[in-house]
Amino acid sequence: MDDAPFTTVPLGDLVEAEDEQAMKARLAKLSYEVPAGSWRPIVCAGTPVFFPTRFIDGSTIARTVALLKVKSVARPAILASVSAMALRLEGRRLYRPPESVRVETVLALLSNGIPNEDLASLSTALEPLGFRLIASETSDVSADFDTLRRRTWDVARHRMEELERAVLHDEPSTPTVIDGLLERHLIKISSHSMPVVGVVKRQMRRYLPHSHLSLLYDLKPGERSPAFVLDTEHASVVSWYVRLTTQDRLAPGYGVVRLTCSCQFLEQRFPDPPKRWAEVSALSGYLCELRHRQRSYLRMGISLEPIVRLEDELHALMPTTRQMAARLHRALGV
Repeated sequence: MDDAPFTTVPLGDLVEAEDEQAMKARLAKLSYEVPAGSWRPIVCAGTPVFFPTRFIDGSTIARTVALLKVKSVARPAILASVSAMALRLEGRRLYRPPESVRVETVLALLSNGIPNEDLASLSTALEPLGFRLIASETSDVSADFDTLRRRTWDVARHRMEELERAVLHDEPSTPTVIDGLLERHLIKISSHSMPVVGVVKRQMRRYLPHSHLSLLYDLKPGERSPAFVLDTEHASVVSWYVRLTTQDRLAPGYGVVRLTCSCQFLEQRFPDPPKRWAEVSALSGYLCELRHRQRSYLRMGISLEPIVRLEDELHALMPTTRQMAARLHRALGV
């Protein structure tokens, strides 16, 4: 029997139309503060209305401690020390409120195919060791071992983010700087109105078109890009780039960080656009000053001194995974 006749789809025209629509949408997001065609460096100056006095960061240190066989498929079990903490800044004094510390040791694994009663027994056995079982399912257990190990590591990292959110919600009205992707902490609708700015040091994804990348490289220390909007899974965030330093002139993107605020927060607190942009510039200038608080710490090109201090204190409080792994192996008789 012959196939039914069909006509060809004008793929070229369809792709061009989709590209044009996508470009219009992208330009609309880029034009949040300044028309996309008029982007220019903006000097960071002024005093922010919401003066950040709290800094939050988390850490995950992990190692593979066991190899599970589930239906003949090798699957890793990862022991991780996860933590989150806040530091407060009063004048020149940076200190740690005792109630702000969260530190846990977790055993992370992918639970596909493991009976619930076995997971419950393992969780009970881990409690006397001070460990917490965190199990999650994955969409593909047939992936190679290294892929499964990365996914298991992500299970532990998600727990760290939960701890960061818990610290953040301890003081929801305190102006705060959080290290990393802010959108991962805007899970609840109530969090969208919190005065929080996220600082992304490593630029793993490109959000700007090629036509606008050169502006980032031309930024001088203390200058920022215009703000644009990113629609994420849980919230819309306002984002912009700031250059903290030009120490490494052979890497034009060195010293550039990306800052983010909740779109709802900025628009509710600063409904007048000129005041909104003034706050963005003042906040950026304040964070640039924090980089210069001390010059003796590592990664000074992209790091804020309070965040580096926070990381150092966190690592001092976290138990070593080697010791925790030895305790686990002794309990299991390995």
